Amino acid sequence: MIKCQKIKETLSVMVNAGLDVDDFDTNQEGNIQISQEEFQKMCELLLNRVKNTLSAALHNSNFNANQINKVLHVGGGSRMPMIKQLLRNMFPEAEHCIEEHPDEVVAIGAAYYFYSLPSDS
Repeated sequence: MIKCQKIKETLSVMVNAGLDVDDFDTNQEGNIQISQEEFQKMCELLLNRVKNTLSAALHNSNFNANQINKVLHVGGGSRMPMIKQLLRNMFPEAEHCIEEHPDEVVAIGAAYYFYSLPSDS
């Protein structure tokens, strides 16, 4: 799983990545190459789910995409070129704020959310 995570991260900044087969099966040798384009095709169903979730959120909030003026890219997935492109396509008029450490932004947001919850005492 860690090797696959590393490939995903590599494909966020490079057009190709490789995986040594003997890392999984010491009886075999070889290298599997994957391109950003191939990875994107593999993720197409997930991208559609993300797009559908965003569309549903817009619909439920009675907003149109052109009414959104700022999109904050947070979380590890926001590093992926296909996610960045999806957000730019869905919100072409919005300012896209891309943080250097998107995982930290999620943690900070969670802390603010927790702080805003009413306490039981």
